[in-house]
Amino acid sequence: MSTPKRLYPEERLIYHPALLTCPHCGDLLVTCNSLAWDKTVQRLDRVLSVASRPGRCPHATCVGSRLRLLSAEGQRLAPAGSTYGYDVVVHIGWWRQEARATSREIQAALAPRVRISASHVGSLYPQVSLPLLACHARQHRDRLAQSAQQQGGLIVALDGLAPQGGEPHMWCIRALTSGVT
Repeated sequence: MSTPKRLYPEERLIYHPALLTCPHCGDLLVTCNSLAWDKTVQRLDRVLSVASRPGRCPHATCVGSRLRLLSAEGQRLAPAGSTYGYDVVVHIGWWRQEARATSREIQAALAPRVRISASHVGSLYPQVSLPLLACHARQHRDRLAQSAQQQGGLIVALDGLAPQGGEPHMWCIRALTSGVT
């Protein structure tokens, strides 16, 4: 078994929620002392160290005091649980779906820019790329409806990836409190 090679991030980014006020009572949010997530993200152009410091309502009686509002900007970098950016995941899906490339061919194409094995490419395609291509969010409709009922609505972020070389647009919608894409 080989020793994993370390990734050296070029930049450290800590994201804060875009909302400044509680969506329920309108009071100013306070920043939590802990990070909601902290990870290294490989993108096509660089390696980043990213974290999200959530915000919450300071009033214990407010429904918003139980919510931890995350950064939409931070969540648009990589899928939850993945250290590969959406740009990498979308390229894997596009090469596999449109170009019919094998995992080894995709890995060889990514190798100059992203440290990834052919087996990891093979596992990312069905786990992350296919759900994005198949509008995976529909499978979470019940969970989103329950969140909307508990929180009095959903706070969503819309993000798109610009096409390159005639590729179609890729749109992602995220529920900011649950992280569902």
